Amino acid sequence: MAFNLDFIKQNSTMVYDLLCRSTRCTFNELQRGCHLSNTDLCLALANLMRDNLITQNREEEEIYYVSR
Repeated sequence: MAFNLDFIKQNSTMVYDLLCRSTRCTFNELQRGCHLSNTDLCLALANLMRDNLITQNREEEEIYYVSR
């Protein structure tokens, strides 16, 4: 499977913009806000975490994402 890096970066920008406007978001909230498939959202999140722009945290049974 070949990945389109430009598409991943475009999705990452959309996810990051949403996170910057929010205190924190769960995966489902990001998916509803950005209208991305599971795979596209995972790739965008991985790209943002690799670039150290967001963090993934856990509180009780909930995983959420926060912009730095």
